[in-house]
Amino acid sequence: MKKTIGNVGTLNLTEATEESISAIQHINNVGLLLYSTETASLVPKLSIGNLGYSLRIPKDAQVINGLFTVDNELLTYAKPDQTIIINGLLTFSNDLRLETILETELSFIVNGIVYVPSALKGSVNRLIKKHSGVSVDYTGSEPKLLSGDTLLTNTLVDSYSPKTNVALNGILTLAADLDLEQIRHKIESIQINGIIELYEHQVASVMSKVTINGTTRIIPTDYKQLKSVFQLSSKSIRRFKQERVYTTKPLVFDKSITREAFQDAFTSIHSHSFILCSEDIEDLVYEVLNRFETDVYTYKDDFRFITNETWKSETLQQLESPTTIVVYRYLRFDDPLSPEIIKDHSIVLLGEISVPNEQSKHVIQQRMIENKNGLIHTSDQQERGLSNYGELSL
Repeated sequence: MKKTIGNVGTLNLTEATEESISAIQHINNVGLLLYSTETASLVPKLSIGNLGYSLRIPKDAQVINGLFTVDNELLTYAKPDQTIIINGLLTFSNDLRLETILETELSFIVNGIVYVPSALKGSVNRLIKKHSGVSVDYTGSEPKLLSGDTLLTNTLVDSYSPKTNVALNGILTLAADLDLEQIRHKIESIQINGIIELYEHQVASVMSKVTINGTTRIIPTDYKQLKSVFQLSSKSIRRFKQERVYTTKPLVFDKSITREAFQDAFTSIHSHSFILCSEDIEDLVYEVLNRFETDVYTYKDDFRFITNETWKSETLQQLESPTTIVVYRYLRFDDPLSPEIIKDHSIVLLGEISVPNEQSKHVIQQRMIENKNGLIHTSDQQERGLSNYGELSL
């Protein structure tokens, strides 16, 4: 069965074959694609939506995703002509011996940040064959290494010695109440391979210390950050009381929310995603939007918000009123579709739809009112559901 894959951090094709890639229908997003000279011809045969970076590497290279530190022992006992691929953050220890650096046969290919002692910067450069990202030198003690999602709080900052260097692979979020004077005193620099999220009032004090290979997200001051998808009803919306909110995830308002309830809940919405609401409150949503670029999708009678579902044709027949079907991630139809069965409904395609044949694909296209970089696949053999991988070898 052919498979559609959602997101892959690192796609390794160094051992790939015609047979192994033939099992893949499509990959939506790939951060880093690795291939060898022997497998280069297979790369254009893969269907990939968005590709961040591709790199040809030796077939026997070692691949590391995340944090990696180089010390004297590693350099001394490295295999002849060994290559290590770093997709993340590479740190060279501050006690490296010059003779060890000059004698080693180890080399690196880096997609991300290289952190090196200032005194060794010139000699260490000979070990790096290729580099896409940022190179930073440091003095004094080695950096505090962090990985994954990290919330920088006053407690964490207080635990650091003065002039600490911080290096992170992942997402760094600054707490809203962070003591900026402590940041000035305790943190010398911040290196990030990934994302930093901070509040507007923190930018002047913090960003001068930051080197980033990735994305900066600035949250307006005094806004509450919403970390996940929110689907709000007349009851759940009560948790918000004249709030100003910031989000990078969808906000979904169901039909039960009255104009009064919405006005009581929000005074401003700063969204880097989209909003789904009924036509009854559409004007109120636009009034509180803090970004001109935010998409607002509306429904008249009813809606279905789809993350990952499989439907049969009877599912459409069971919808009682004209329905706006919003495909956020993935929707699979097992049965062929006819124009009659879907004629009362409309589709907003933000993700991916799988249908069994070309006729069904045409039916879907006729009912789409919005297609935001969405995909429609036609395959009788496509595997159900989307998968996401940090690293995938084919």
